[in-house]
Amino acid sequence: MVINLAMYHLRAIEALHRLRSFTLAAEGLQISQPAVSRALAEAERRIGSRLFDRSTRSVVPTRLGEEVAAHASMAVATYDEALDRIARHMNGEDGIVRVACLPSVTATLLPHVIAGFRRDLPQVGLKIHDEPQENVAEKILNGTVDLGILALDSSIPAELEIEEVVSDKLVAIMSTGHRLAELKKLTWSDFSLEKFIGFDAVTSIGPLVDHAFAKHDVSVDVVQSARSIPAVGGLVSAGLGVSVVPEMVVPLVQFEGIVSIPICPTIERTLVVVHRKRGPLPAVVERFRQSLLA
Repeated sequence: MVINLAMYHLRAIEALHRLRSFTLAAEGLQISQPAVSRALAEAERRIGSRLFDRSTRSVVPTRLGEEVAAHASMAVATYDEALDRIARHMNGEDGIVRVACLPSVTATLLPHVIAGFRRDLPQVGLKIHDEPQENVAEKILNGTVDLGILALDSSIPAELEIEEVVSDKLVAIMSTGHRLAELKKLTWSDFSLEKFIGFDAVTSIGPLVDHAFAKHDVSVDVVQSARSIPAVGGLVSAGLGVSVVPEMVVPLVQFEGIVSIPICPTIERTLVVVHRKRGPLPAVVERFRQSLLA
């Protein structure tokens, strides 16, 4: 059985269910009360059953009416959201920019970008999702966010457009009392004799550091691993081992008693902004993307 209901039918059902009044529903929909009555009567005729019991004093949904109204509410919300996104895309001065990015990016790169963007477009909403590397691309592909900022690697899907934002080199961190703390530079082989605090594989840093060690044929003694940068910094500060982090995040691990030292040869983490290749970005999202690249 195929039931053909137009959006005006669904709007009438949703408004009557929410407001329980033909008068209020008509005011909310900005149409006449007879038009609401006709829309409901036509919807009930097409469905083949009564959706509301009405009298001069009340409008009460039937059991079927409750079910139909729930679906109508979702359909109306989805339709209105689509219209709203079209309008925001057209004017480029209002709406919401949704960004998924690595936690380290949220703490280091984004604040000054957001501050400048809000000065220019204070009415635009920003929704920032802190996510591990593996989740950022997924959120773009499923439509949860508009843009993603993550570390460049081979796992980024081909459906995404990639543009470099910034690169920063990997550096060593260790407690000030460590035997290597007085050196001006380290080599990758220096880590082979040290207890190492690693990052989980779901982070952007863990696989990059593992690749660096493999490239230079270095085996490390990983005594502990963690997911967050502050957690790794805390373990290093306690003297439990040394670690490697992107230079950009060093301010996040500047616990008392931690130093950072360059590593030669230099290996960099490249951060990129990604979005779907299909179709143009809404204008307001494009403006935020340009702010990131500036």
